[in-house]
Amino acid sequence: ELNDGDMINTALKKFRSTCFTTEQVKNLGSLFLNEEGRYRLFVAAYPFVSDLAAFNSLEAELKGEYYIIRFRAMLNK
Repeated sequence: ELNDGDMINTALKKFRSTCFTTEQVKNLGSLFLNEEGRYRLFVAAYPFVSDLAAFNSLEAELKGEYYIIRFRAMLNK
């Protein structure tokens, strides 16, 4: 896809039919050029990950404090 929104929509379609591991989500996240897209992918993937205990490791993929705080808040739902 050409932009983050389209990439996330495509990923969501696949997430709904297949479970992913945290490592697979991390690899998908590397395709995003900015942190906002990466963060949005992580939020979209969260309900569909097969190893939720490892999901918090994705925090290391985020550099900006704003996205790290939001990611932590999402995990503490």
